[in-house]
Amino acid sequence: MLCLSSVTKKHTTSQPCAVASIPPLQDYDDDDPELEFRRKRWTYWAALKKIRREYLATAKEFDAYDFEGYMEEHYGIKLNLVDGNITDGYRIVDEKKYLVFLLKFT
Repeated sequence: MLCLSSVTKKHTTSQPCAVASIPPLQDYDDDDPELEFRRKRWTYWAALKKIRREYLATAKEFDAYDFEGYMEEHYGIKLNLVDGNITDGYRIVDEKKYLVFLLKFT
């Protein structure tokens, strides 16, 4: 196999090139034992994006700690924050408000 290494107006030179290895892809089809967990996590993050827009309609700028209070007050969810960053962990503190969250965003 030859790769074109340089092209000039007068001539071209070709040199052998190394074949790149393609890393294996992660298969996320139906045989993945963690597929349901991943789907729930993706749904959760998508819901948080929607709630963030709702939150920013009243707030000037995004603050994770204020957002955590907003989530707890409106949707009964206590977010897991690490150094001011939202993680995928959460705790349900009010089941009635959490039901509103589920009905509205999932």
